[in-house]
Amino acid sequence: MIFHDEEREGNRRKGNVSIAGTGKVAGGVYHTVKISGSGRVEGNLEAEELRISGAGKVEGATKAREVVVTGAGRFEGPVEAETLQCSGACKVEGGLQAKEAKIAGTFKVEGNVKAHYFRSGGVLKVEGDLEAEVVSLAGIVNVTGLLSADRVEMKLEGTSYVREIGGEVIEVRRRQRGGLLEELGIPFFRRPGSLQAASIEGDDVYLEGTRAKLVRGKRVTIGPGCRIERVEYEESLEVDPDSRVEEEVKG
Repeated sequence: MIFHDEEREGNRRKGNVSIAGTGKVAGGVYHTVKISGSGRVEGNLEAEELRISGAGKVEGATKAREVVVTGAGRFEGPVEAETLQCSGACKVEGGLQAKEAKIAGTFKVEGNVKAHYFRSGGVLKVEGDLEAEVVSLAGIVNVTGLLSADRVEMKLEGTSYVREIGGEVIEVRRRQRGGLLEELGIPFFRRPGSLQAASIEGDDVYLEGTRAKLVRGKRVTIGPGCRIERVEYEESLEVDPDSRVEEEVKG
């Protein structure tokens, strides 16, 4: 069932559309689009708000002030938004631009991601570059290109891969948590999180559970569980006894 509530702003029509159940709506310019069942937008969409709490699909480009997905969302084109929140499963097939993106679920982007602030707490896959001022990642991460930010924070669970990481402050830690079983005093054995990367470069670098060919920085700390082929540092280098660095170069 589809509900329309239209209004006019000058010569530009804007409307509110709600899909409850199964339905579709033509692409265009709207104020608010809500999908609480199984719905799709046929074509490009421009809206103030897009909210998907069921299974929603946009068969084109999406431009919105706010995008909220609490179910399953699929975007068959690029997404441009001021804020994007996903607590379900999302797939973006044409790249993402957002001022703020908060992910708590499964999120896949086929293309580059650009944001001011990007946070993910589930399973993230970016088939391209991820660029932001602040990046905070927890869970499993796969970035096939460059992860670049002023500040990069990663809390690892499972096996993650990032081809290259660049930033001013880079902090990679293994999440040490056993959940409810650990709280109850029951032993919980799980493989610690790990990160694989070709190169990591920053001013201040702290790493745990990382395998990399090259790490370069001013102040570098190699924490536990790392295997690094080469470290190039300017001011200081600390290496945990549990880690191995094959070559250390100060310059």
